[in-house]
Amino acid sequence: MIVLTKMIIGIQCSKCGDLQYRTLSLFDFSCEKKISFYCECESLLLTVSRLDRGYFKIEFPCIYCGQTHQLVEKRENIWGKNVVKLKCMGIELPIGYIGLKKYVDRASQEMKKMFVQFASKMVEDDELDGEFDNFFIVYSLLEKLSKMAEKNLLGCRCGNKNLIVEVFADRIELYCERCEAIAVIYISHKEVLRIIDNIGMIFLKENMTWYVNSSYKGQNKIKNN
Repeated sequence: MIVLTKMIIGIQCSKCGDLQYRTLSLFDFSCEKKISFYCECESLLLTVSRLDRGYFKIEFPCIYCGQTHQLVEKRENIWGKNVVKLKCMGIELPIGYIGLKKYVDRASQEMKKMFVQFASKMVEDDELDGEFDNFFIVYSLLEKLSKMAEKNLLGCRCGNKNLIVEVFADRIELYCERCEAIAVIYISHKEVLRIIDNIGMIFLKENMTWYVNSSYKGQNKIKNN
């Protein structure tokens, strides 16, 4: 009989939205009662605690509702052939999976598509509260920038295609380390997503700062540093 001892966790970070993968080993609990996993942005992804009688508690912050969800599973359910689904208890959408790599990979990619679709719908909702709306604006904007980069539609005219991206409370900044060109994209309103769609591509210019803000009625302004 083959006993499975290592599983893969695929889960979306509740803070940055990035899909992260971690290895969950049964042997780790021979010395520890609780193991926590963190995102590259340093936010908590998931905590697994060993209980009595072969049970484990799984706790994870939710990207959708902001609450921390938990479930209790038997050891054989986690380190078995089936996939454990981690989901938002409110809207029943998946947040992550624990299981064999081939199954988690497939399920996580489908989960990512569902989240992008959900985020797109959320930024179209005029009744959202500000903080919740802002998160999905940022996420949708980062998705658009990522797709631009994949199509070679994002970079700097100096030839640098690897721009630094920084997220602030009111804006996203793109920065070229080679020539110090900057683009500042304000995120105070979801209209900025339409503006970025209309622009279609972003190429910074040496010694220039490019301001993109919906308060300018869709007009993009270029100013000297």
